[in-house]
Amino acid sequence: MKVALVQDWFNANGGAEKVVGEILETLHNDDVEVYALFDKFGPEARTSILKGRAVNVSLLQHVPFISSFYRYFLPVMPWLMGRFHLRGYDLIISTSHAVAKGFRADPSIPSICYCHTPLRPIWDMYDDYAANHSLGGSFVYRKFVAWLRRWDVATAGRVHHFIANSKHIQQRIAKSYGRDSVVIYPPVRTSKFTLSEATRKEYYMCPGRFVPYKKIDMVIRAFQKMPDKKLVLIGEGWGASGFDDMLRGHPNIEWLGYRDDNEVIKYMQEAKACIFAAKEDFGIMCVETQACGTPVLALDYGGYRETVVDGVTGYFFAEQTEESVIEAVNKMEERPLNDHKSISMNAQRFSDDRFRAEFSAFVGQVLQQQRS
Repeated sequence: MKVALVQDWFNANGGAEKVVGEILETLHNDDVEVYALFDKFGPEARTSILKGRAVNVSLLQHVPFISSFYRYFLPVMPWLMGRFHLRGYDLIISTSHAVAKGFRADPSIPSICYCHTPLRPIWDMYDDYAANHSLGGSFVYRKFVAWLRRWDVATAGRVHHFIANSKHIQQRIAKSYGRDSVVIYPPVRTSKFTLSEATRKEYYMCPGRFVPYKKIDMVIRAFQKMPDKKLVLIGEGWGASGFDDMLRGHPNIEWLGYRDDNEVIKYMQEAKACIFAAKEDFGIMCVETQACGTPVLALDYGGYRETVVDGVTGYFFAEQTEESVIEAVNKMEERPLNDHKSISMNAQRFSDDRFRAEFSAFVGQVLQQQRS
């Protein structure tokens, strides 16, 4: 079977990229060609995610420093994605949190979209993005968003089957596109992120990509007000601008920068709890943390509601405020969650083996419908 796999872009090795890697695992016996707006993977990610495959790219590939500035190219991304004309395939699979479903193809080819989220800046998080954009309150910005919404809905009409990465996203697909979808939770590497007998230490951990919507700065400010509590930050990203100044004079907060998976896992296994303050549609790292037997403090939002058992595997906090984070930390101090085995068992519901089985079965159903 000849398959086209379309991704928005390959930049960081995050949750969306790991889904691509698992999809490629399910298609290992097929002839798969990969498409993306640009590919800036290093050798390690190219091997682990793409299995050594080359990527068909757009003109963005040749823009200097595109890895750092790609978000500013959103206005031209629909046009660039539309320049991919996919022909001669038996199946097209797109994995999208932005524009990946905007390619052009023969409508007789079955098209499956694994949707991480409808495009956030124009739908559910429009107000947040507009507030942080220099033109967010302008007429031009509003007109652009209105045009992009029309494009997004129109290209959704080209998709034959939607897969949502959570019930939360299933509802958003219905609201934004008026389309039904099935839920297949993303793969979590529960065989890699495992329970350890290591002694737990007295620090809280905040891992992940440092981009503004993750609200790492808010977590830092919360721990500035709790000098007797230790916070370990692991990660990097363009949203970390100003972190050095924020941490100066606060020895209870340690920023370790980028660490490979093995180091991240070790810190997770020894942490008192991990904190997740972003509005996440699923939140793979939150489940990876639980797979390590480590409780989480998570925003009461989206996918966390489907993966965290409040009072058993973690505690929710209601708002993206320093006060809410402090309240959650105090709750963990007063009522620690120490049943690490039960916390780890909860994460097994989202294993990568389960994902491959469910995704393969769904693709099989689609192809059977096509044949009949």
